[in-house]
Amino acid sequence: MNRSIEELKIRAKRLHKSVNAGEPAALARIRKLRSSGLEVRRKTCLNGLAMEMGFREWGHAKSVLSGENWQEPDKGTLWYSARCGALLNIWFADYKEARRCLIENPEYYLLPYKNQFIVVDDNYLKVIGLGEDCQDEWTILGHDLIDGFGSLEWHHLVWKRISNLRNA
Repeated sequence: MNRSIEELKIRAKRLHKSVNAGEPAALARIRKLRSSGLEVRRKTCLNGLAMEMGFREWGHAKSVLSGENWQEPDKGTLWYSARCGALLNIWFADYKEARRCLIENPEYYLLPYKNQFIVVDDNYLKVIGLGEDCQDEWTILGHDLIDGFGSLEWHHLVWKRISNLRNA
């Protein structure tokens, strides 16, 4: 099991304990995901964390974050933040077009967003916490998270991104 998936399991365990202890913040987070009167289970917490990180549910998150299921067309929204909405990003429905843009602009970076692709600059990476201290990984990946899917460097960036999501 990789450390990103293990981290989410640990967070789900903590959230589950907090919900069972009646902590208001935990109850507010989980309230969105269950009908009233149902017992909160660990799976509910896993699904909740996955949804907060931009996945449909836990199985989807696990499939993508394992780095093994390249065929999964929906890569979730882990690599996006609403704080990036004000930045100028180039969006593509087709990977080949996005890749062409990256080749023409080698200082940019290519990231997935659900079934789409975003080509972004350094400012975007700073906002999502994957800036200057990750340059070695980005260089090895050729600035392309799609082409590097499942690699050691990709896993490092996933870990870093998840680590930066403090509320999840």
